Amino acid sequence: MFFAVIWKGVCQATGWFFGLFGYKRQDLVSKVFWYVFAISASVVTLFVALALVFAFIDLMYDEFYRPHYCDNPNCDQIEIVSHNVYYHNHHDGKGYLYNACTGEKLLRHVAWIAKPDNKDSLVCYSDGEKRGYFNKYTGKVAIAPKYNHAWIFSGGIASVEEDGYIKFINGKGEVVIDPGIIYYPQMKGYIFEGDYCVVGSIADDCYGLMDKTGKMVLPQEYYTINRTSEGYWVITKEEESAVLDKHLKPILPLMKGCAYVDEGTINVTMPDHTLRKYDMESNLINDFYISGLRMLEYEKEEIKYRNNIVNKVDDEITEILEETYHPKAVARLRAYVAGDGFEGLMTADGHRVTMPIYCNIEAIGSDLYLCTVSYGDKVIVNGKGEIVK
Repeated sequence: MFFAVIWKGVCQATGWFFGLFGYKRQDLVSKVFWYVFAISASVVTLFVALALVFAFIDLMYDEFYRPHYCDNPNCDQIEIVSHNVYYHNHHDGKGYLYNACTGEKLLRHVAWIAKPDNKDSLVCYSDGEKRGYFNKYTGKVAIAPKYNHAWIFSGGIASVEEDGYIKFINGKGEVVIDPGIIYYPQMKGYIFEGDYCVVGSIADDCYGLMDKTGKMVLPQEYYTINRTSEGYWVITKEEESAVLDKHLKPILPLMKGCAYVDEGTINVTMPDHTLRKYDMESNLINDFYISGLRMLEYEKEEIKYRNNIVNKVDDEITEILEETYHPKAVARLRAYVAGDGFEGLMTADGHRVTMPIYCNIEAIGSDLYLCTVSYGDKVIVNGKGEIVK
């Protein structure tokens, strides 16, 4: 019946079309031409109809029956979400979640995901246009994608952007903190680390710390605020830096220099490029560390000649005369490396001759040194650390 209706429709349409040009079906040529055209149109229509039917069947089968999980352990598009839930990323933005045990597709049209770093169960994801959250154990949507910007959960809450302002929501999507902070695009993510969240200020490009009540416990006046893996906070302001404990109490107060925490000690690069080390109770361990030491060689004034090199290739002998060279010797002083890669001079037995104030040092004599100050400016320094005028 389907094909009969198609055939009748094609015949009527063809007859009407050729009737516009005065063709009649009485003569043999017109009848043959008319039948050939009708049959061709029917065949084309048949193939189009079959293609549409097969495409629809394949789509339905792909949507509801075909296993969608990838069982290739070396596939670089697979990301583990939880014990049985996996994410398969597609470059066209049509990734999906699936259960690795049952092969069931749990969530479709997932452009990317961002998993929490802690025990939170909700994963941030994008459908290609908006951001929302799903449960990492079940793959079910917990908060439908509706945000232009959203970040991972931390400590049971997550930050989202609404109407240009940052708000913090719980696992039900309810706003629990509304600090009235304008969304700052330069921020990597409004995430709570410990009990505090770093927030930025658009006005002066500075940062502060907010607690879980929405109160600013550190004003937005610091250039950088970073939390170490041990839970300490390192803050900088202009040319000063400080180290705070987990409760924001100063361990090392603001001081000139650049501080960082490393293996239970505080290392500070001072303005004069020297390195200091403090313990976690702000006691000074040593006020002069170096990060490297190197020998300095210089070229002597005498000239030496190398032996001629004879090169034989395919029975052709070529004699190559090498250039002359100056033999090298070791200078009396060594170059030590301190903070920010700056260098100074010291004796072979470890006594400091100059402060680390030079970008680079090279020997030009047995006890004479060419020292780069900055931007290519250089001075000549003798073995006592004095600039030779």
